[in-house]
Amino acid sequence: MIHTKVFATEDEIKDLRALACQGWMPGDVMMVTSVMQGITKDQKTVDARKICHNLALSHGLKEIEGYYGITEEGEFVNF
Repeated sequence: MIHTKVFATEDEIKDLRALACQGWMPGDVMMVTSVMQGITKDQKTVDARKICHNLALSHGLKEIEGYYGITEEGEFVNF
């Protein structure tokens, strides 16, 4: 795992944790709220990896092969 030293905001982390508690989070990857607005619990086709990755890109990280993940502390990581 490669640490980026780039962090999600407190609000983003809070929303990611709330979504994770709803069972929309595969493995250790957290989901992102800004892209998730309007998604209901019935929409279980959400790809958390892509959402987290897009949030990382919105924080200025470069495109990578695969997906960015996020730690419990809110740091984006590259697996």
